[in-house]
Amino acid sequence: AQSLEARAEQMVALFGSSAVGVATGAVDKVLEANDEMLRIFGRSRDDLAAGLSWMDAGRPADAERDAAAFDHLRRDGSTVVVKELLRPDGVGVPTLAILVATGRGPLRWVAVVVDLSGDERLKHLAWSEAAIVSTLLEDAPVGFAFIGTDLRFVRVNRELAAMNGFTVAEHDGAHVFELLPDLREGAEPLLRSVLAGGEPIRDAEIVGSTPADPGVVHTWLESFFPVRTGDGPVLGVAAIARDVSRLRALQDELAATTLRLSRALHEMQDTLQPTVLPSAAGYTVTIRHLPADPEVGLGGDWYDVTRTAHGQLVVSIGDVVGHGVEAIGAMARASSALRAYVHEGHSPDHALAHLDRLLGATREAMATAAVVSVSVEDGLVRYARAGHPYPLVLSPDGSVRTLRDARGPMLGALPDATYNPAEVVLEP
Repeated sequence: AQSLEARAEQMVALFGSSAVGVATGAVDKVLEANDEMLRIFGRSRDDLAAGLSWMDAGRPADAERDAAAFDHLRRDGSTVVVKELLRPDGVGVPTLAILVATGRGPLRWVAVVVDLSGDERLKHLAWSEAAIVSTLLEDAPVGFAFIGTDLRFVRVNRELAAMNGFTVAEHDGAHVFELLPDLREGAEPLLRSVLAGGEPIRDAEIVGSTPADPGVVHTWLESFFPVRTGDGPVLGVAAIARDVSRLRALQDELAATTLRLSRALHEMQDTLQPTVLPSAAGYTVTIRHLPADPEVGLGGDWYDVTRTAHGQLVVSIGDVVGHGVEAIGAMARASSALRAYVHEGHSPDHALAHLDRLLGATREAMATAAVVSVSVEDGLVRYARAGHPYPLVLSPDGSVRTLRDARGPMLGALPDATYNPAEVVLEP
């Protein structure tokens, strides 16, 4: 009896306090309020007698958040909220409210409310938190959830609710994988790892389906961060999710398109190279093409072998600067022009000079090249170079000579370039 009397006296003292607002209520109705509470509300005792709803005392945008707070109150017996109370004149009052259930059939409660507007620092913190939470929960283009240690949703934003196919209120207190069973295999080990180890996991791919799009597999990029106060224990996990299904589909489509294009370009490049190599008595012509980059393998490289009407085997090799379609196109035109000059009977140095003027006039590309003409009757070799690596001669005794005498600049690089030819005789 003395304890009950003491508690009654304490409640009377609390109601009489001018430092904090105190109210009691049932369901969402305010039944009693002290003077400080009425001041914070901006209401009179007549307003209280006429009926005052806790939900109506806030902004309409906070209605769902208030409903969630009352659900917490019913389930857990208490809740703490930062709430902006809206007076009839439109002035908002930032408050910190602590609500404790005193009965649950129907719900009855007592609230202690602190006006934060008098303390500029607390006011600033309250407004900052309200702004951050509002943006994250209402406007953020990514899904957000706070998940408790029991793997139940404590808070979700609208974006995540839409991803999952449930309302914000339906998430409140629900077990994550009772709502989203198809994601258990991918997500549960990650959540438990963060809870157990306290280390974040960033950009994990979670694949599955949700009731928002039944039967359709989506891919989410999710990050999980431990939530704790100071150095205290992990209180839960903050999860951020982005649906990257469309992005992954576009990446797969791009990869497939790139592969098709690469194959088409390889086929194009192959068709531009000679398929039948001419020969002559006593001579064997062999080629081997090794791209510098096997992953790319597409560029301006060309080779050609021609048998002229005068009984010469003419070998040309070149490389147009660049890679890809443009280099392949320039290579096709350069190699065709050089073949035409050779067939017209031009010597290696004159053929290169003609090609140099052609490339310089069109300014289409620059290239290196070498042309080697072999007289099949006596093995006399005439050759010319345009910035290309030196030709090599392998003698019967196994020694190798580098043919350094022919010189000239890259094709298309300098106006009025000249190419100095040179000669050598092949031994049988």
